Amino acid sequence: MTQTKTSSVFVDAVENGRARLLLGADAFTVPAALLPDGAGEGSWLKLSTTVTPPPADPDALRRKLGRDDPGGPIKL
Repeated sequence: MTQTKTSSVFVDAVENGRARLLLGADAFTVPAALLPDGAGEGSWLKLSTTVTPPPADPDALRRKLGRDDPGGPIKL
């Protein structure tokens, strides 16, 4: 059976692409891109988390990223 936990969090600030969320007295930051459309400073959100099984091949992403990386110095 899948267990989901839902909590209310307050968006305290959004700066430089990061959102500071408050869960009671605890503060934590997440990428602002995770916020739903229309959410911003002063918004209340419902945050839900669910434990999911690991991917069938947990190293697949690492191999894919390695294949796409030509190596060498970064060119700006």
